Amino acid sequence: GPDPFVAGGGEVPVPYTAPPAQGGKFSTPRDQLEPGQWVGYSRRQVCFIVAKSLIGSKTIGYDNGLVRFMHKPVGGPTGCTPAAGDFGRAWWGLLAACAVDPTLASGAQGPLLLAAKAMEEPSMEEVRAAGDAASLMSASLRVCFYDDGEADPNLLANMRVPQAACRQPTTGMPGADFMSGGLPGQATQDISASFLGGYIYGNVCDLGGGQDERLMVYYPEVSALTFFLSEAGPDGVYGPPQLRQPAWILGARRLRIGIDGTCRHEHVFELDPNVPMTSDLVDVQVQGTSFKISGSKPFLAFMSENQGFLGWPENAAALGLARRNKEPRQRDVDPASKHSFEKQVRAWYRAVALTSYAAEMQPVLKAVVSSVGVGPWGAGLWWGDSQLGFLASWIGHAIAAMTWGQSLPLDYYLYSAFTENPGNQCMVHSSANCQACMQHCTTSAAGNDHAFWLPGTAFRQPGNSDPCATTSADCGQAGLEEVVQAFAQQKASSLWDTVEAALRNAQGTPISSTVFDLLFPGGAMAGR
Repeated sequence: GPDPFVAGGGEVPVPYTAPPAQGGKFSTPRDQLEPGQWVGYSRRQVCFIVAKSLIGSKTIGYDNGLVRFMHKPVGGPTGCTPAAGDFGRAWWGLLAACAVDPTLASGAQGPLLLAAKAMEEPSMEEVRAAGDAASLMSASLRVCFYDDGEADPNLLANMRVPQAACRQPTTGMPGADFMSGGLPGQATQDISASFLGGYIYGNVCDLGGGQDERLMVYYPEVSALTFFLSEAGPDGVYGPPQLRQPAWILGARRLRIGIDGTCRHEHVFELDPNVPMTSDLVDVQVQGTSFKISGSKPFLAFMSENQGFLGWPENAAALGLARRNKEPRQRDVDPASKHSFEKQVRAWYRAVALTSYAAEMQPVLKAVVSSVGVGPWGAGLWWGDSQLGFLASWIGHAIAAMTWGQSLPLDYYLYSAFTENPGNQCMVHSSANCQACMQHCTTSAAGNDHAFWLPGTAFRQPGNSDPCATTSADCGQAGLEEVVQAFAQQKASSLWDTVEAALRNAQGTPISSTVFDLLFPGGAMAGR
């Protein structure tokens, strides 16, 4: 088809105002978007960029990360390349979809894709003040117990994610969750590193790694923009060339089937015959011009602020405790610490608050995003406490949702064996449900080693291939339902204060109670 960049003489426009990284220490920016900036490309333009990159074409004067990633050998000069592996299959699949896309017929540009970066983080005082005005009810919390060995089918029955996005997996096939899709406008929350895509540059050619890495294969338009929008380098000096978080990618779609939060069905890895071409298009206005944009799967990537809290290399004993939610440093509430609980609340607020994004992007986000789906944010491969991860998400989301001027449900997914830190999220359950969840983790994970990435020191015993974090012995008394019942009518700041006070009061004593149990002092679930 015709060159979609002909209006610019065949040159591909990229934002160019971002300064060199770390105050000029390096010659390139981290990526091309400064905080609060955004950029848009048409679907045809993204297809064109991918096609040209696959055959090795480069952008003159801009050493974009996409072509570098595609053709960078892994493990030495003779190693595999992503273009020849599963990533290549994903991108060629995108081109196959482009070839039959009716929105691209006769050289049409097709729908819009947008990448939008959040503004600089707000002060802690600003977030806490906003928490004073926000009710936890504003989070519109909904839950999905996804393949978690659910012992009680009536648990929080009036707060469930709609079935379209909460359908259990079957033998050999995933169901519907926040990663596979099913609910129009439900955003997929990517538990990212400081850059989208995780640690894949120069390291992988095929499916593997954590949630962040795997999503890049199933959402090829996301991975294309993630790498194209950075020229960080040169390799070996600075990088990787990947878009930094927090960031939205709007208009991208999941093109293959096989992914869900368990990642154990990825052997399917087939093009989805029902990839939406026109059925999911939403009308939006950007700077006074009308566009159509895919609304099937908004993509929101941001990290929790606890990476590296165990130090490096991670001590095996500390890692074992962390997987059981019993590492004291998980319960950090020191305002001077970069890993403390308040930093997790702010990270969620900053990424989700509508006011974190440029004025031009705010009406687009409101038109496209209907809810935010999340798994064990904060408690994946950063090894945080799954109960604290939920609490930070709930508090941060309640505050952030107030900025949208419309409902923005938090869709929380609970797994027995999420692809990152399997089994740890079971401890969000109360005692009986937690025990059932732990047992289901061991059963469902057996024979599915491909679904998880864990360092050797993360296993419970050397030589034991069971990836599950712990056993039912670490289950607490209080669970999600008790916490929701006790605090849902309160202000976000009230729960925030209660959590921090409970953690401070328990400091200096051996950890024998869960965080949830600490929230109920003097009651049947009290004790340390």
